[in-house]
Amino acid sequence: MRARDGMQRAWRALSALWLTSVVSSCRAQTIHASQAVFLTDCQNAWARTFEGWTQGANCSAAYGLECDGSGMITRMIISNNSLTGSIPDSISSLTALTQLDLSDNKLSGSIPTGVGKLSRLKELSLRINSLTGSIPNSISSLTALTRLHLSVNRLTEPIPAGIGNLTSLQTLSLRINSLMGSIPDSISLLTALTRLELSTNILDGPIPAGIGKLSNLEELSLSSNKLSGPIPDSIGSLSKLVVLSLDDNNNLSGPIPTSAGGLSNLKEFNIDGTNLTCPADNSCGQTQSPSIPALCKICGSFCTCGLSKGAIVGIAAAAVVILLLLLAAILLYFKHKRQKNSKVLCASLAAAHCTEFSLAEVLKATNNWSRDNQLGSGAFGDVYKGVSPRDGTTVWAVKRAKLIDVDFHREVQQMADKNHPNIVRLLGFAVGGDLRTRPEQVLIYEYVPNGDLEKWIDSKLSSPLSLQQRLGILVGAARGFEYLHRFGIVHRDIKPANILIGDDMQAKIADFGLLRVGEGTTVGITRIMGTPGYVDPVYSRTSKTTTATDVYSFGVLMLVVVTGRPPLSESYGESSHILSWVSECLSSNTIASLKTPGMDAPEAAVLRVAELAISCTVERTASRPTMAHVANELQAIREEVVGKDELSAAVKVDAEVQEMNASVELNLESQLQLIGDSFPAEIPV
Repeated sequence: MRARDGMQRAWRALSALWLTSVVSSCRAQTIHASQAVFLTDCQNAWARTFEGWTQGANCSAAYGLECDGSGMITRMIISNNSLTGSIPDSISSLTALTQLDLSDNKLSGSIPTGVGKLSRLKELSLRINSLTGSIPNSISSLTALTRLHLSVNRLTEPIPAGIGNLTSLQTLSLRINSLMGSIPDSISLLTALTRLELSTNILDGPIPAGIGKLSNLEELSLSSNKLSGPIPDSIGSLSKLVVLSLDDNNNLSGPIPTSAGGLSNLKEFNIDGTNLTCPADNSCGQTQSPSIPALCKICGSFCTCGLSKGAIVGIAAAAVVILLLLLAAILLYFKHKRQKNSKVLCASLAAAHCTEFSLAEVLKATNNWSRDNQLGSGAFGDVYKGVSPRDGTTVWAVKRAKLIDVDFHREVQQMADKNHPNIVRLLGFAVGGDLRTRPEQVLIYEYVPNGDLEKWIDSKLSSPLSLQQRLGILVGAARGFEYLHRFGIVHRDIKPANILIGDDMQAKIADFGLLRVGEGTTVGITRIMGTPGYVDPVYSRTSKTTTATDVYSFGVLMLVVVTGRPPLSESYGESSHILSWVSECLSSNTIASLKTPGMDAPEAAVLRVAELAISCTVERTASRPTMAHVANELQAIREEVVGKDELSAAVKVDAEVQEMNASVELNLESQLQLIGDSFPAEIPV
């Protein structure tokens, strides 16, 4: 009994000690008086009140803050809050701060010099604001800093030389500002850097030779500046480099150093808009690797190391002979294919799980090709309205094809066996007559109920689509084009009118004026297909197309969908193209103007979509992302938007859908007219 009483007394004592410790800890976590001054200054400067931002308040309940045991603020994360005003000078009192994130707001004024007193700071993010002035020299005192994000602001003046003191820095992002002067030589001291982003500024002078000392660097972006001179030989020391962007620096010149052959991990190498040249064919460096695609695409001399000139000439001659033989074989093949009769076509389409209808059924469905049923005419045939005579209910879009050559037969066969939720499905076909004269060749497509994307992004809608819905449509369309590209199929006329919207608001690609190219190849054509504003200028200029041709058009489509603006307009300035207007908005940090009027969307997400779209439209086709990459990036942006807005979206979704259905007048005629228009006339651009 005594032993039990002793144990109980000991347990009570321990419990009391623990409770005292907890209470003491909670009291200690109240915001320190020195910190409360700064918080008050912030609320006054930003004209906002945040929960728990008062002296003596419990820090654990304070919005966006974390404190240590003495009540000193250690983390402050107030991103994406539409904050206006400046950052108070009293920020210097946050001497225990390790992370400061005020990104994606509308803060103005300069960066306080007092930031330099935050000696424990490891992460500083002020990106996507309207900050002006210079990067303060005091920032060089932040020797514990590992990440510095000041991109998308209006900062001017040179980069301070003291930046070299930040030897722990792993990420330095200063892109999309107006920084001027040369890149300081002291940047070579940042040996822990993995990411260096200085693009879209006004930096001039040479690329520092010491850049080669950044042995951990994986991404180096210096594009869209005024840099001059050659690429330093030391660039070859960056063995971990994956991305090297030097494009849009007109004064960069000279041969690419042969030491670049040592960049064995390089995946992206952009030099468009420079005067850089390829090294001589026989100038292979000692560390050069002939297996770096990013270099080989730009300079063949990086792919021929170890071969004599005689060997290269011999290989080239053999390749020419093989090419001529292959061309002759192809010509014979197509000559043979053109001699096949209609039974071969029927059999091949039937094998692709495409229902064969009789010509009599088609004539009955279209009222014997009645003009009243005709919905449109395109380069590949006329389109008619029809209802299946087999069940009397299924609505058809019937295309009466013109005389089709073997190439088009092949494309139809490809589409017949392609089954993807984001592509309009080919339901059936009918063939009649004699191929030696003028056969009837008919294609029958599914009906899609909700019209085309052009109607849904109309800025005049009283309840516009949310950014989440627009991104969902873009993701679906991108997945559809990604699917086509897997088979080397190029669409050539991507635009909102050729993307239909299904019952579930999913995108379905229409328009089958398709062209098939081999993987990684280009095909020359005699006429330019497409719609002005969406046509890739490289395709328009050279008449050669690849899957990158579609990527360009999709980039323009993304901007049109998010902004609600047309691709071409005199309001955009001299070029009259939406790309120039968007680039100007990014440079001036007027991201809000990129959003469709009435569309509530976080500026950070809109910025990411705009930057992705611009990457799709770069001049060098090899530097454009694949459609798979575009789809994945859009999906990631959409997931971020859904994560922020899922509560409000759940409440609004029903009302939005009802309003949109009431706003968009849909009828069968317009739906099938769309399918007719999806076979566009070949137009000069």
